[in-house]
Amino acid sequence: MSETMYGSVYEEITSLFVDTMVFLFKSIFFLLESFYLTILPNRYRKLKDVTGHVVLITGGGGGVGANLAKNFAKLNARVVIWDINKDAIKTTVDLLARHNLECKSYVVDISNREQVNETARRVKDEIGNVDILINNAGIVACKPLWELPEKAIENTYSVNILSHYWTVKAFLPEMMEINRGHIVTVGSVAGLLGTYGCTDYSGTKFACVGLHESLYSELKTHGYDNIHLTLVCPYYINTGMFSGVKPRLMPMLEPDYVADQIALSVQKNEVNCTLPASTRMLLPLKCLLPAKMCWELMSRVMKGPTSMRMFKGRGRVAAG
Repeated sequence: MSETMYGSVYEEITSLFVDTMVFLFKSIFFLLESFYLTILPNRYRKLKDVTGHVVLITGGGGGVGANLAKNFAKLNARVVIWDINKDAIKTTVDLLARHNLECKSYVVDISNREQVNETARRVKDEIGNVDILINNAGIVACKPLWELPEKAIENTYSVNILSHYWTVKAFLPEMMEINRGHIVTVGSVAGLLGTYGCTDYSGTKFACVGLHESLYSELKTHGYDNIHLTLVCPYYINTGMFSGVKPRLMPMLEPDYVADQIALSVQKNEVNCTLPASTRMLLPLKCLLPAKMCWELMSRVMKGPTSMRMFKGRGRVAAG
């Protein structure tokens, strides 16, 4: 009998049958578990206790990042914020102080690998190993491809995706040593559905999705089951990132709401967090419907390109 990569043909068929049956039985459990957890009120869920955990948030100088810092500080975590803007950092520190909360702050350009590595060493020396890493920082230019300067494209990729590699590589080894930790990747619905004026931004957010899913596969394969990963894909957020844009069907999300949902997802160890949840139900249409039909839905019903063309350009705009 001929050999295959899994042994003989008989052995491969037997193995495939057994694996398929195990998959089907587990699938029933996972579906029931998911349904149960969906309808179960959060107050009855067992949430992760982050007391004393070091939570590092990039882009912590405003918007979602500042609200995340406040949320985790209220949960008695040791909060660390990174931002390139010193004044923005002070604003977040003052915000927490008004609520009798504290955080440690560092000025760092996350697009600079050397700065990331050096600041990461300082954090470990001064505070300790990072337990929860939230890659929240981002920028957007919001211009059609033919109007995008090459430097703007490079900046978007450096901040929105390459920095994720530098921060994860800086803090993941310590998580692997104890098989415990949590990495949050703040992507975007624009990373699930291409958007007008966002060839650079959408490109980086699609890359965030790929990074999250691939890293999840790698950690699972090598037995690091207690290092959790959460991918967050929010709709437009009212932080000034898309200033002037007026979506037709749904209003922009508020930063405090998004931060609340991210913190809750971390406490639940959720793998995916799409905001609002209803958006997740619409995404499969991109693959199921004819391309021309999708374009009509996007351009005529949702008015996506029309609303994006209302963007009031202000150069490099922080997304966090």
